[in-house]
Amino acid sequence: MRPASLPRLLFLLSPAALAALPGIAAASRPAPGTHRATGADSAASLTPITLAPGVNPMPDIAGTDQDGSIAQLWRQNNKIRGQHVFLVKVGDASATLEGRESIIDAPDVGDDMIRSVRFARGNHEGRTTLYMLIASRDVEKSPYKAATTHIQSFALVRNHEGFAFTPVRAFVPAAKYCHADAALLAELNFPLSPTYAGRVTPTGC
Repeated sequence: MRPASLPRLLFLLSPAALAALPGIAAASRPAPGTHRATGADSAASLTPITLAPGVNPMPDIAGTDQDGSIAQLWRQNNKIRGQHVFLVKVGDASATLEGRESIIDAPDVGDDMIRSVRFARGNHEGRTTLYMLIASRDVEKSPYKAATTHIQSFALVRNHEGFAFTPVRAFVPAAKYCHADAALLAELNFPLSPTYAGRVTPTGC
């Protein structure tokens, strides 16, 4: 499926319905029992990628001499809430996360981002490839309160079916966060998004 041909129906569904669709990955969290980390883990070896709305060309996206792209689309849920939908392609093939072609974030109203999806370039097993970083907050009644946050990193690799994001690391920090991007900065030293709208504190609270 090409980014430009994303069905219009996708933009009319609720977040829960969108995540349940085949081909849509809702930025899943680490499984129970995964490593818990308490200290910051530098991501200095990763080069952050700033995306523009629409299709972003990526030369040699997976270290296989094939060009690709990252599509950043927006789906409006209501007057104040929406979600980004990300589609990654290597050549004409769609890259998958856990078997699904699309990944969604959860900005909520912006200053309390629940789930952040960020991209970078880095080395994985001797190849320079695309990385994806995901931070997901376990929010309850109020998304503004500090919450346990799950952090994952994935590298884009070739597999027997084509290209997919393979897990590199997953952990749950000791600190709680009010903004998913603040967690990536504090735990991985990954820069804030240019559109960051949270509080300028270590936890975003």
